[in-house]
Amino acid sequence: MPKPFLVLLAVLALVAAVAALKLLASWARRRGAYELRAALFTAAERSFLAVLERNLPPGVRVFGKVRLGDIFAVKSGLSAGDRQGARNRIDRKHVDFLLVRAADLAPLAGIELDDRSHEAAERRERDAFVDAVFAGAGLPLLHVTAQRAYDAAEIRARVAGVLAQGGGSRG
Repeated sequence: MPKPFLVLLAVLALVAAVAALKLLASWARRRGAYELRAALFTAAERSFLAVLERNLPPGVRVFGKVRLGDIFAVKSGLSAGDRQGARNRIDRKHVDFLLVRAADLAPLAGIELDDRSHEAAERRERDAFVDAVFAGAGLPLLHVTAQRAYDAAEIRARVAGVLAQGGGSRG
């Protein structure tokens, strides 16, 4: 083989090796960008969830930290831009807890646990938007103020009340 051809092959092999190493390094950096959280819920959320689970009516289950995009679909009939805009507005937003019918996991109501972070102006805007999404789709949303301890009878009554608003009567 002519010498220039061998040089070209060597250069191409070197370029391919460098590209492969960069790709591997990129994958390693991305993998290294994440760490395991200590817990799925904060202490306040765990405390509320424990009381909530013990006081759910028969046939109702609870899921935590459910994305709005998993609960709500964008209505058909909108322009492509409006549909994408609507999707973007619910992207990366979740509800703290979602009550579902045990038989088919149909959404019945959402629950937001409001701690001090909900007092900030930006959070109030986010909460108003989420409230409007739930209301617009006809799904009740219960706001519960975070507390050190919860009264079981009060939680049971408030859950029954929110389910009676519409979620509990779904087919």
